[in-house]
Amino acid sequence: MLHGARSLAVLLIFMALLPAAAWARRGPPSPATPAPTPMPTAAPTPHPSTARDTHIASGELQLRLRERLDPTATPPPAAVLFIHGSVFPGVPTFDRDGEDSWLDVALARGLDPFALDLDGYGESAPPLARDVASLPRAVGDVAAAVATIAASHPRGVALVGYDYGADVAALYASAHPVAALVLVAPLLQPDPIETETVLTAPMLRSWLGQSVSDAVAQRAIAMALLGTRDAGRRQPAALVVPTGVFEGTARPPLTSNLIASLSMPTLLVRGRLDAVFDGDAARALVAGGTHHVTIVEVPGDHRLPWEPGAADAARRIVEFLSATGMAVH
Repeated sequence: MLHGARSLAVLLIFMALLPAAAWARRGPPSPATPAPTPMPTAAPTPHPSTARDTHIASGELQLRLRERLDPTATPPPAAVLFIHGSVFPGVPTFDRDGEDSWLDVALARGLDPFALDLDGYGESAPPLARDVASLPRAVGDVAAAVATIAASHPRGVALVGYDYGADVAALYASAHPVAALVLVAPLLQPDPIETETVLTAPMLRSWLGQSVSDAVAQRAIAMALLGTRDAGRRQPAALVVPTGVFEGTARPPLTSNLIASLSMPTLLVRGRLDAVFDGDAARALVAGGTHHVTIVEVPGDHRLPWEPGAADAARRIVEFLSATGMAVH
């Protein structure tokens, strides 16, 4: 009997406490409870992105345009177009899997990112003559891509060019409105015209250099050889660089006068070990007091999109673009 009374008392006490416990879970903490220490707001975890490839007209060519998008969200109103260098096409340069994708980094920061295969590269087709894929032709390709993208992006289009693509982007921006401009490791020193333009996998691995890990190099090379317009036509498989591009790199157009003529926010990105775009050359480009130009240095050499410093470079680029007011967070 005594045992039963005690059990009933315990049950009544538990039932009396239950509403208070439930309220405590729903309501604010008791004044006696210390307030939690504010924590930095973490960036929201992005949804898995999807790659979407389309082809756009540039004269008689159909250029491959890669977009990274969140299939669960409305596309952002501001866009960024990435323009590749003289060797690798757009996708193996800017949109490899995981942390290697600069397009994914831009998407996570509220931009709609695109990568273009210029005339003579990747899946842009049909090919023109090798010597026609020139700087003026590449500028026309960028114009076609920007016109297509801008039609659905009211906040404008920014350009990010790497190597040869930086020269192309700067030439385009000198004659057309651009929301912002990023030049990554641009070509300033004349390169000799190459006579050998057929690059096999071992040659591409040599070009990437030892600072690029084997895993990244193998992935980039496999993507480049799979996506080349000459896929299946050569044994061994090879990537063909148009001779018109080599002629353009023999006379790099990027000068301090061209930089001074630009009015949009401009970022110059260089690897600290880059001998092609060294610190003196970078400072010489802005010697004319161009207040709209910022220079940043990141770990790495001239092969920044593939090197360990690539993630840092991508982060600095999208931070710069966000600071211009383009991105929506």
